[in-house]
Amino acid sequence: EICLSNEWGTICDDVFTSVDAQVVCRKLGYLTTDALAFSGAHFGTGTGDIFLDNVGCAGTESSLLDCSYVSGNSISCTYGHNEDVGVRCQVNATGVCTYGDIRLVGGSNEYEGRVEICINDTWGTVCDDGWGSVDATVVCKQLGYSYTGYGKYYSSAYFGAGSGKIWLEDVACT
Repeated sequence: EICLSNEWGTICDDVFTSVDAQVVCRKLGYLTTDALAFSGAHFGTGTGDIFLDNVGCAGTESSLLDCSYVSGNSISCTYGHNEDVGVRCQVNATGVCTYGDIRLVGGSNEYEGRVEICINDTWGTVCDDGWGSVDATVVCKQLGYSYTGYGKYYSSAYFGAGSGKIWLEDVACT
């Protein structure tokens, strides 16, 4: 799905190819090699609006919105959500990440979990000493989540103890 004007909607599978899937994978931070597009609501039908149709990417774009596409009343997704596109991306098996990347691990959904940060191509944890709602809000913003107010924070390995290096402690965001 894609979020436009703070609403999530699906993408029609008409002419959607593995080249378009590469753009999705890149946007999500996955490898673009072997990206696959699936038609016919392979992963299930969505609900709400269908936002994009006839997507056409060159494969180098950073977002589907940088590609050609049809939207609004021009969408011709004949079978509605039965034509929702799906994508499979290749996960970087070596675990290499980009310096400063953060992720949430161990939560019940993508919006919660133990905070981990990438330093020197290695994921590690963040000590909760001094951690508060302002720090949690910065994490939410860095991950691209819109949030009004302050992020909720948990301590004492609430989402399970991490392993490996503790990269940061005494974090104090303002």
